[in-house]
Amino acid sequence: MGLTMRSQLTPTAQCPELVQKDVTRSVDARGDIRTVRELPGGTHAITLTRHLRHAEAEVNSQYLDESGLRHLLDTLHPLSDKELEKLMREKVIEQGY
Repeated sequence: MGLTMRSQLTPTAQCPELVQKDVTRSVDARGDIRTVRELPGGTHAITLTRHLRHAEAEVNSQYLDESGLRHLLDTLHPLSDKELEKLMREKVIEQGY
């Protein structure tokens, strides 16, 4: 499972016009972008992207199902200064550019 936080790439959730072969994309009523990639052996990888205030959160997995990924997105919250300091001190997260 992967989680990426970044500045919003687009002002509103939208699917690119050009989609790769074996990839499907859709935007649901909540505004989440759902991307499914078909992988060899009949498996697939799911990616969900959600706008959160001035940021964009993206979660993906080949093993966790869509409801699990949605649950993860639903539990995201801004870190307090104390939480952020602890995570950076423990090198759980690092500042990136």
